[in-house]
Amino acid sequence: MVSSTEEADETINICARCREAATKICDGCRQAPDAEGGHVESVWYCSVKCQEADWTYHKSDCKKAQARKSLYRVAETAQLAFFRLVERIFDLDVVGLESKEETLYVREGPKDRSIFNAFPSEQLNSDQDKQAAMAWMNCGSSEDYVQVLVETMLQDVPFKVSEVRIPKVKYLRRVVVIEPDGHESDSSKSEHVIFKITINEDEDYALDVTGAQFGFYDPVTPWGSYRQTRIETLGKIRPLKHLQDSHRLPSAGFSKQNGWDATRKALNRQFAKTFGTASKAWQAKNGSLSAMLKLREQTFRKRQGELLDFIDERVGARKKQLQEAKDPEKEALRAS
Repeated sequence: MVSSTEEADETINICARCREAATKICDGCRQAPDAEGGHVESVWYCSVKCQEADWTYHKSDCKKAQARKSLYRVAETAQLAFFRLVERIFDLDVVGLESKEETLYVREGPKDRSIFNAFPSEQLNSDQDKQAAMAWMNCGSSEDYVQVLVETMLQDVPFKVSEVRIPKVKYLRRVVVIEPDGHESDSSKSEHVIFKITINEDEDYALDVTGAQFGFYDPVTPWGSYRQTRIETLGKIRPLKHLQDSHRLPSAGFSKQNGWDATRKALNRQFAKTFGTASKAWQAKNGSLSAMLKLREQTFRKRQGELLDFIDERVGARKKQLQEAKDPEKEALRAS
């Protein structure tokens, strides 16, 4: 099928078919990323007739560009949804913050991490600081949420996925949480975990929605660039049949455990389910998420915002239920 076109403002471009002046741009691959992280060159036509005649030659490149555009849109959507969630169910009791050279120091108060603490928006001076605080030590739990949106949204894009463990990262900055007893938890010294996604048969990308804790904010990066700039020591790469195979959710008997870790795992389980049910409910009213990826930029942004608001509303409703329970921790464990 021929990609749609839209009128351009200028007429100095050359038709890919007849080499005459062109005023229509192929909208399918317009502003799509290339395999190196840049953007593909726009393809112009003077008429629908020329575009249809050229489709045999342009189709392969256009479809690959569309697949990349879809992956980048999915990764961005998943990251935005995850950050909204973390802001709602933040677990640290932050009593102080200090940005010093390449390190964001977060001083933790005595409140239990078990349920929810207020996110310190007013204490964080920039969006990058906010993202870094939300990403701290959250790479594992992010998988539980990311897979829900990625697998649903990429239904029309054939892809392979692996889980990558990174024992030692490279970083531009780091987040250090100073616990009440003075112990420092430095995320740059912990194992990091990401997804490696292959599209177009041989194009590999790193999907990392929590890279902000290391000073990297793009959720998707061509694998070669990611490997060179962000990995000091590469660990095990485990191919997955499905993204959900990476889940770090607890077994049925996890509720017998004690401490905040069990409660946080229970919350991850619940809110991952909320992501899934909210996504299905939104699609029932608005059409498939995979179709949303094909929309023009302005329309996509509008739909993306509506989807994020809808998921956020559902997450907020579940959070309210837990907060109103007699014993929030017990309710979190019971309902998982």
